[in-house]
Parts: sequence; C-alpha cells; structure tokens
Amino acid sequence: MSDQIESVRIQVFGADPRHAELEAKELREVLNRLDGAEVRFAPPEAPRATEGAKGPALLTPEVVLILTTGTLALARTAIKAWVEVRKSRSVRVVHSDGTVTEFQGGVSGREVKALRDGRDDRPETGPGDAR
Repeated sequence: MSDQIESVRIQVFGADPRHAELEAKELREVLNRLDGAEVRFAPPEAPRATEGAKGPALLTPEVVLILTTGTLALARTAIKAWVEVRKSRSVRVVHSDGTVTEFQGGVSGREVKALRDGRDDRPETGPGDAR
C-alpha cells in the first residue's frame, strides 16, 4: 500500500481571505520541501448560494491546497507542526475516502517568542518561591 499515491484537499482557514491566502502560501512552501510531495492551489469554487446583506460572503474564508504524495504520514506531521505555531491557524485535511482530520493552532506568538528567547522554562513562575 505504500506505493499508492493519495491526493488530499487541505483547507486553510484565516480571519480574512488575504490572511488565509498568505497562510496557505506558507504551508504550500513547507509541504513542497517534502520528498515526493506535490502541492498546488485548487481551482476556486463557485460562490455558495447563501447571500448576506452585502452579497455572497464566506463566513470562514479558506484557501484550498491539493497535496499529492506517496505517504501522508510525513505530510501530516509537517502540517501539525506548522499549525501549532499560531493559535490563528486552522487546517482541515479531507482525504479521498471522505475522512477529515482537523488541526488547530495551540501556541500563541508570545509563547513562541518566550521559548525562542530561552525564557519560561516553567509555567507561570512568580518572583519568589510560592510555598
């Protein structure tokens, strides 16, 4: 089964269409570095039939990437690591069999900065010993 090539849809969500597009471009670059992976933007879908006061609108802007690779284990790990960098990142992976895997960011930018600066080895420590 490892010789079987699978194609998946990766939906990248953002606060607005421009943000989603920038995030999708960054994720595409990350995934294109993987051996055997081919990532491209999916063609845009037609607007949905729901209309708001100002015309058609997406409630959650998204950009869709198509990933084709021989094995998705490495791609899944890369996607998970990429998503976890920012709380605002949200990705849904839709497999050809209909299975859906969702990833939501969990580390804030402030936490990443603290980790990069070598601080915050322990969670929420105060100036003195709290015994």
